[in-house]
Amino acid sequence: MDLSAKLHITPKGVDEVKLRVHKLGMKKRSVLILLDTPKSLAQILEKSVFPRHEVLEEVDILIGAGFISASGADAPHSAAPRALEPATGGVIELDDEIILSEAKFLLTDFAVDSFGAHSQPVVDEIRSCQSIADFRSCLNAVAAAVGKRCPAQLPTLYQVIGQINETA
Repeated sequence: MDLSAKLHITPKGVDEVKLRVHKLGMKKRSVLILLDTPKSLAQILEKSVFPRHEVLEEVDILIGAGFISASGADAPHSAAPRALEPATGGVIELDDEIILSEAKFLLTDFAVDSFGAHSQPVVDEIRSCQSIADFRSCLNAVAAAVGKRCPAQLPTLYQVIGQINETA
């Protein structure tokens, strides 16, 4: 993305800053808070206390999830959820030290929000996970189902995966 691209907080982002509706992590919230007025990506990088690559990743995620928008010559039209682009052998990267009970809760919540009345089989599968390996397998199945049934939810799933990894 071009460093001169202007970033704007969306109403969804404002709700997160004011009400913590989506319970975003510290890095994402710090980017949103910096956008009290529209700023260029260069200004955000300059003001942030986090490493450049982390801020760029958070900006991509926030754009993809609809918390911020970008305008300018090289602004992305939408951010592709990189966690779902298989880095190694088609498996979503998941930290081996996650807290399984919290991960199951977060993914269950996502499944109910995404699949609504049709979420019960997915929820049952998530609840049956007894190990990180089981959960990883289940998460891959959920990602595939989201990609087929509700692809607009992929950025949100990417965000949930980030929250799950933060439990480690």
